[in-house]
Amino acid sequence: QSYTPSCCAMVEEGPHAKRPRKGSLSTSAVYIGEEGSLASLAVDRFFKHLPTSKLTGVASLPEAFKAVASGEVLYGVVPIENSASGTLHSTYDLLLQHDLVIAGELGVREVYCLCAKQGTGLADVTSVLSHPNILEACSAFLETRVPAGKRADEPTLHRVPTLSTTEAAQKASQAEASVAAIATREAAAKHGLRVVAEDIGNDAFLETRYILIHRRDGEAATLAPPFPRDALSPVRKRSACFALRNEPGSIFRLLSCWALRSIDVLKVETRPLASGLRAPPGLPAGTARLWDYLFYVDYLVPSGHTEAAEKRLWEALAEFSLWQRDFGSYQSQLTRAEKQPQSWSEMVDLMAKS
Repeated sequence: QSYTPSCCAMVEEGPHAKRPRKGSLSTSAVYIGEEGSLASLAVDRFFKHLPTSKLTGVASLPEAFKAVASGEVLYGVVPIENSASGTLHSTYDLLLQHDLVIAGELGVREVYCLCAKQGTGLADVTSVLSHPNILEACSAFLETRVPAGKRADEPTLHRVPTLSTTEAAQKASQAEASVAAIATREAAAKHGLRVVAEDIGNDAFLETRYILIHRRDGEAATLAPPFPRDALSPVRKRSACFALRNEPGSIFRLLSCWALRSIDVLKVETRPLASGLRAPPGLPAGTARLWDYLFYVDYLVPSGHTEAAEKRLWEALAEFSLWQRDFGSYQSQLTRAEKQPQSWSEMVDLMAKS
């Protein structure tokens, strides 16, 4: 079974408009980690105008998707891409495994801190714990500023992956003094750690894209999705996934559907095309082969884009693909600015910050 866009996803006013949210007593959402985690900052932004919402941290991405897909909660807030370390592939895979849609997207500014026990300095650190994407997003600092990681012949800095930044902070608080974590300042305070160095990301401004997900046919599909009321000039995006014929010109023909309509394609992501129990629902038998891929596409919905125009676009996309999955249209607020490299030489006595 493939999914095509519904008129409800395109229309914000009129007979198909989603009904306004009259109360937030039944609103519930899950996120990764616990209070003080990077994801908790994102979920707070989505739901800050719904103060009575029940927001619950879970240990992993699969748990978050399962809670939403089972109807245990209405929404999930999950990371999908970091501006420095790139895509979280597991988020794309889980989107495909569950019948969920995207209802909103926020770019959340993230300040990463190297945290350790009281009395521990940079020279004492031999192990650093954090989520794999966060370790990658702070790789320049770990390689150039932490003494244990600067030896090219035999680096002694161990990078230990965890499920979340709050798990990293918790484990560091229970480990030897030489073990540090990359987490938020809030997580450091919660677990009794000091901030050894602050703002250690590879870029001077780092942001992670978080998406709001809900069941395609659940209660949340009938409600206006939570989104910050103070968002500055959000745009409307749509996300979808396609399986293509492995033949010359197949990618060109698919992308031409947007190009010929002057629609801005914002991102194209590929993932291996799975078979058997992990195959996308409705994929024609015998389609999946080694080194075949699914194409995830994010594109900008033009102002004034109508149901009829979207229907014609989707008909063209279906013509040039073997299988399609629509993840819905949604409001998106991201930072659009030139990247600035981090100037380590201008940082003053990071070890003194606490």
